[in-house]
Amino acid sequence: MLPRHRRLLLVALLLAVTARAAEEPAAAGPAKATDDDLRIRGVFNSVLPRTEKKNSLRLIVHPHLGDLFERSHLRSELGVRYGLTRRWEVTAEVDSYFSHGLKEKAFFADSGFSEIHLGTKYQLGDPFRWGWETAVGLDWSRPLGSPPPDVTDGLRHIAPYLTFSRQLVRHPAWRVFFGGVYEDLSATGTPGILAKNQLSADNVGVSGGFLYTRGTVTYTFEAAYNTEHPTEDLDGEIAIVRPGIVWVVPARYTFGARGQWLLGFSLKLSHGHNGYDIGAGAKLRVNFDFKRLLGRKKPPAFK
Repeated sequence: MLPRHRRLLLVALLLAVTARAAEEPAAAGPAKATDDDLRIRGVFNSVLPRTEKKNSLRLIVHPHLGDLFERSHLRSELGVRYGLTRRWEVTAEVDSYFSHGLKEKAFFADSGFSEIHLGTKYQLGDPFRWGWETAVGLDWSRPLGSPPPDVTDGLRHIAPYLTFSRQLVRHPAWRVFFGGVYEDLSATGTPGILAKNQLSADNVGVSGGFLYTRGTVTYTFEAAYNTEHPTEDLDGEIAIVRPGIVWVVPARYTFGARGQWLLGFSLKLSHGHNGYDIGAGAKLRVNFDFKRLLGRKKPPAFK
């Protein structure tokens, strides 16, 4: 396992390479990251208001690259996201895992499914006429099967949320956002391991930050605060600051592979009931247009 300072240096180098890529001229019809694309947990956790296009069906593959350094098992999410209407979307994902062989366990000695996630989001538009896009949503997840403790926290999560964002008129590359969430947590019969400073009881939270988009790169900054005190009269709380980058990888770097590839890198500083924690994250997400994979939609023709 790489020492922490080397992991931070590696992510900083990747950030620099990605930032340099943003300076390159974009190809015709460059892919843009949607609000849901940007939500790569561990890189950018906040929910943004915009939803999937009506009747759009996306297949999502999301391996957790940081697990190669942090855990004996590599986790990967596999899911679908569907736009029911112009304003309403639903998501279903399942987490899989396998031992990657770089630590104690041999390659594929363990494998299986660890968690299931369901979610929905409804875009309200600008109901207050304040120039802020608004959405409400609900996320639900719980362990699945009998996974190793290092790939799950063993908790059931129910999290309704409200989110707002505004694109600056005079500076359209910039966008600000904020939101609130209530998280209902309950133990299951599945053993799990909590991350440092992770809350284990019902809590409320607020978050906010900004996005800056340049070419195929989106620079992200978010700050969040969650506390158990208003719900359970407990002292658990956590404050997080997380700057990062999400890069829509140009097709010339994916060796002709199908789908939209996104690389996310972030640095994290948190403080909570377990003290201070500094970390770095690197994650990959690949989105596929499911209808195109099934041959029901032709690829766009660029001039």
